[in-house]
Amino acid sequence: MIPRSEHLDHLAGEYVIGTLRGSARTRFEQWLAQDPELQIRVLRWQNGLAPLDELYRPIQPPAHVWQNISKRLDIESDNVTSIQSHWLKRHGWIGVTALAAACLLLVLLPRTLVKPSTPPAEVAVLAAQDNGMRWLVSLNPNSHALTLMPPRGLNIPSNRSLELWAIPQGGKPISMGIISNSALSAVSALGKPIINGSLLAISLEPRGGSPTGQPTGKVLFSGSIQL
Repeated sequence: MIPRSEHLDHLAGEYVIGTLRGSARTRFEQWLAQDPELQIRVLRWQNGLAPLDELYRPIQPPAHVWQNISKRLDIESDNVTSIQSHWLKRHGWIGVTALAAACLLLVLLPRTLVKPSTPPAEVAVLAAQDNGMRWLVSLNPNSHALTLMPPRGLNIPSNRSLELWAIPQGGKPISMGIISNSALSAVSALGKPIINGSLLAISLEPRGGSPTGQPTGKVLFSGSIQL
């Protein structure tokens, strides 16, 4: 039996790369809207695969490719030329299959409006008081997750953990979870006070996190949220 965490990773990966389709994809998206853990796994896949967008090299396809697409989809030549020009201008050539899928959407779903995903926006910079190190914090409005990029060279003792806290104005700190000092971290922001004026802080805690539910160690970084 596949462990639950591994099963979630497989589903999140298939969803991100587009191989999860049909009713399975619909069920997954309904689940995704309600499960913070699943949202974090999807965000990790998205962040991990994003650099691949920069690796492909635009290649001009042969003329007969566009002609064949036009015949098979029964699209007038002027429309295909327009699609070809727009596609190459924005994306280059990343495969006949991808372009054919885009054309099929134009033919079969003329009235469907596909809403693009909103890219993560930087919402806070967490700075240290005693050095120039800074964390960059971004919010993904689609997955309601915070992504934290640590500064380079941030070392902590092996028996300690970094814990992120959200602090509403006039309220007590709320734990957002343990974060990495050397890699990108993603934490769910659902139900947390991620609003203008609230603070984010990172404290040094015993390994595994604060035993009391409140910060017990030194606050190393802090900054206000600006949405």
